[in-house]
Amino acid sequence: MKPIMDIDNAPWKMVGNLPKRSPGEFLDRMADQFQAMGVSLPYRKGVYRFKTFEEADAWAMKQRVAAAVKRLQDHQH
Repeated sequence: MKPIMDIDNAPWKMVGNLPKRSPGEFLDRMADQFQAMGVSLPYRKGVYRFKTFEEADAWAMKQRVAAAVKRLQDHQH
């Protein structure tokens, strides 16, 4: 039986090598790109511990709302 598609000559086969990056380098690069676009987290970088996912979500939403209010006040003045 003849195969439906020859995988070795598939149109999406990549030729060449991409530079290998560690996950830390990838995250640093993404953070740099976000900062260049003016996008930042509404809270300081670090480790935050919560007892439940709901508590973490509520805290994150509170931080986002506070950042949005601050941005709105800054644009009005």
